[in-house]
Amino acid sequence: MIDFILRVFPILLFVSVPSLPAYGRQQPDSHVSRFYLEHYTDENGLPQNSVYSVVQDELGFIWLSTERGLVRFDGNEFTVFDNFGSTYSSGSIGNIGIDPRPGSRGFYAVNSDHNFIRINRGIAVADTALVAELRKLPFPYPTKHKGHLLERLPKLDDVPGLGPFVAPMGQGRYFVYDRKKLGYYDNNRLAGHIPFPDKHPWGFFRIDNSLYHWENGQLNRFRALSGRFQGRRAVFRGALVRSPAFNDPRTFEIFWNNAANQTFIRLNQSLYAVTEDGNGNLDSELILEGFDFSRDVVRAVYYDRKTERIFLGSHINGLFVLTKKRFVTLATPFPGTDQVYYGQAPIGKHSVLSSQGIVYGIDPVDGRGVARQLPLVTKSVGWDKTSIVVDTDGDIWCKNESRLMLINADGSKIKASWILPSGITQLYQGPDATIWIGTQAAGIFHIKAPLKDRARPVRFKTGPLPEVSWIQQSRNFLWIATVHGLLRVNKVSGEMVRIKDLDGIYVRSLHISPDGSEVWITSYKDGFFLLKDLKLTRFPLDRNGYLANTHCILEDRNGYFWITTNHGLFQVSKADLLNFARHGGRLYYHLYSKADGFNSNEFNGRCEPCAVRVGSDHVSFPSMNGLVWFRPESVAAEVPDRQIIINRIEIDRHTLPTGQRDVTFSQKQKELRIELLTPFFGNRHNLEFSYALQEKGAVPSETDWLSVDAVSGNKAVISISTLRKGQYTLFVRKTNGFGKDNFSYETIRIEVSPFWYQTWWFYVSLAVIVIAAMFQYAKYRTVRVRKMNLLLEKQVNERTSQLRGALQYLEKSQDEVLGQMRLQSRLMASIAHDVRSPLSAAIMVSGELQKMIRRGQYDLACEVGKNVEDSMKQVKASLEELLAYVKLRVYKHEPENEMVCLDRLVEENMELYGKNTRIYPNTFMNLIPPDTCVMTNAPLLKIIIHNVIDNANKYTDNGVIKAYVSTQADSLRLFIEDSGPGIPRRLLDWFEDEEPAQRESTHKGIGLVMVKELAPSVAENIRIEQLNPGTRVVLTFRRQAVNTGSIKA
Repeated sequence: MIDFILRVFPILLFVSVPSLPAYGRQQPDSHVSRFYLEHYTDENGLPQNSVYSVVQDELGFIWLSTERGLVRFDGNEFTVFDNFGSTYSSGSIGNIGIDPRPGSRGFYAVNSDHNFIRINRGIAVADTALVAELRKLPFPYPTKHKGHLLERLPKLDDVPGLGPFVAPMGQGRYFVYDRKKLGYYDNNRLAGHIPFPDKHPWGFFRIDNSLYHWENGQLNRFRALSGRFQGRRAVFRGALVRSPAFNDPRTFEIFWNNAANQTFIRLNQSLYAVTEDGNGNLDSELILEGFDFSRDVVRAVYYDRKTERIFLGSHINGLFVLTKKRFVTLATPFPGTDQVYYGQAPIGKHSVLSSQGIVYGIDPVDGRGVARQLPLVTKSVGWDKTSIVVDTDGDIWCKNESRLMLINADGSKIKASWILPSGITQLYQGPDATIWIGTQAAGIFHIKAPLKDRARPVRFKTGPLPEVSWIQQSRNFLWIATVHGLLRVNKVSGEMVRIKDLDGIYVRSLHISPDGSEVWITSYKDGFFLLKDLKLTRFPLDRNGYLANTHCILEDRNGYFWITTNHGLFQVSKADLLNFARHGGRLYYHLYSKADGFNSNEFNGRCEPCAVRVGSDHVSFPSMNGLVWFRPESVAAEVPDRQIIINRIEIDRHTLPTGQRDVTFSQKQKELRIELLTPFFGNRHNLEFSYALQEKGAVPSETDWLSVDAVSGNKAVISISTLRKGQYTLFVRKTNGFGKDNFSYETIRIEVSPFWYQTWWFYVSLAVIVIAAMFQYAKYRTVRVRKMNLLLEKQVNERTSQLRGALQYLEKSQDEVLGQMRLQSRLMASIAHDVRSPLSAAIMVSGELQKMIRRGQYDLACEVGKNVEDSMKQVKASLEELLAYVKLRVYKHEPENEMVCLDRLVEENMELYGKNTRIYPNTFMNLIPPDTCVMTNAPLLKIIIHNVIDNANKYTDNGVIKAYVSTQADSLRLFIEDSGPGIPRRLLDWFEDEEPAQRESTHKGIGLVMVKELAPSVAENIRIEQLNPGTRVVLTFRRQAVNTGSIKA
């Protein structure tokens, strides 16, 4: 692809001729400019500047043979292997060849002492076992002073010495030439020979399974076919024979690399890769022009076809690495123009017009590149180069500040121009040929193309549309981007919807899928986004943050996006982006830079269109120094897909043996350092390592992976400072390129040894010691405790007797205090009960008395006053009795029991309550025979009878309350009953409960509680019975002899 562009655009130098196109004239050019050239010498890490052989091993490393050892090149750093003997010549290595034995084991190098050095798995070590195996061959294998190995061309010496000349083919196959005949050995046995006398040995070279010989313009091919070894003539074909220098033997030089199975022909400053076709002839392809092989004394060539990278080993000037550029930058010095490109538009099928008036194209007749200037466009646009449009008639729409211009197709005159109210920012041509015009402050205008008479731009939308940066039309909507966000306008209804999540973001460009379901958004400073199914996805930036400023997204036919930035061009898989939008994960961004063919890594945005397809193949991107052209479908990304190499493991700066994957790390050691390496010759920015440290058996999740920041070239260093004891696995991975979960992995097992006091034997020993000590201590304690127990037992007995007496005294005191407190509490409650209710009634009646007196109801007032007086007497009597009792209880002057006349005591209480005026007065009946007396506590009994009759009177209306007794031989029972509704069942259950009386009742009154509490101190027994209707209270007294002289009422 690049060859084609360079062929049609060698170097374009133009002279401006007004009104006539200027065509480029091809100038002499060094075709090496098609390559990115890197030159390495001893100043860059080579041990010295003579490079004799160049090969690539199975891991991807490049190996060089030099005068001072073997050199491994990983794409960034040289590693020298030179410990192959004690002599000076042991480090002088002139050849790298294949392993000749069956079952190839890499490469073998031979030093000047003719010692064999094995190159395998990235390591070079001396191998003495190979010599013994080669001595068993049926022909003399070359030694230091006899014979030659044919492994490469050209040879350092032009005059060959004595034979034999052996060309190994690998897998136990050899070609052997002794200047008379050419023999072929297979599986270490002679398979055949052909007479071939007096030929120059340096004319032999191998390609695949054939040996070729070139001398004096004659090419011979030798091969074993169907068990027969035979030779025949062959010819060169392809680009080599088309060169005028082919028939000049002075310019013809063979470069043969047997280890890489590659052969090249040099003609002057051109290099051709030679391959075998199906007929045994040799086809050729030109891979390099313009390199002076003679000046730099090139002696070795290796060609990486996948990356089109050429390695040239010089006898005097080190190593040259030439990488084919994937992109071409076009720039021309026309008058009035610079090389800073912005807007561009397709013009015709094979050309593009830049906003500064330069047309780049491909001549359809001879296929040559052509460039010309349209001076009027250059002059009209001036510095305002952000946007240009070519309509369906080929007319050119351009702008300069607020002026919109239409120039005819050949660029000779301005057909029309208009001045808009504000500066023009962008021009865009929709699918329906409508020209849309964005402005800085006046909104959006549009005009139909091709232009009709008297047509003018018409305002479509005004605000809020400050500084329109992009306009694009989809199936149903017009998308308008500004420096402050993104809006979607319905083309039919004119409804405008702001994408709120993008508010405040400078949107640079849009890429909309054909069906309109996906809108890809680039921005200034904020990266790029996907708007799909009303969900906005913001994609992560690359490691260096270059994708923060994204200018343009172009989608190719292979499923990749190409994204321009201020720091190069990125390629990313669209499938990977969509997968990230759905499931998250990690993305691989592939960066291209100046080494790939740009004049500048800074691409330009803020232009529409931001990328243009030229014809069906090429894409053109604007940059700060030229237009970048390439064929995206033909560019194969050079991804870092080689395996991870554990290059070095160090513990406290001590390097472990190579290849060790089990590491023992002490807790006393300060640092475990793992150096990772992978062969990679591409852009170092595309190389990314990460790691996860897990305990043995655990598998890291995606969030466990940490990026390795200490990346230098192709190396990454993981440093671990401290670990606690245990077994760990260090997982290392490297991103291999595009695709989901495309990683290479490597693991290192780490065992952190415990301190001596963290070992199992320490814990076992400690447990044994502790158990033994505990046993001895227990034994000692047992003896001592027994002695102490005897002494303590005596003291305890003495103290126990003392404490028992004290405890009994305290219990008695406590009971007395608690009893006194209960009695006092209940008595005080009774006082409050007996006083508060009568006083409340007296207050209310006193108020009524005043009204009666005012109304003249004096008789009724006298009667009521009399009742109040009786009630107050009753209150006074109750208070005196209760206060007297309280004094007795407080001062512990308890009176002795005395004879109490029950009939008088009951009569006093009935008389007290019988005088109360009620609406429904009760009838009181005292049926107790006169002089019925009992021996008891008079004050307490008076309180009990007072409360019983009070409760009976309170809960009985228009009923009968009577008191009577019954006598037996040793007891007397006092009955007080009423005809009221009866005591509630729950209250009766509480009263009959044998638990202490202090248990609280749900009954709101206090009298019954006092009765239950005081009754045991007055009578032998008290019980309450339910009647139908009514309630009966029965007090049982022990019957005493009656002494009327001491009877108290």
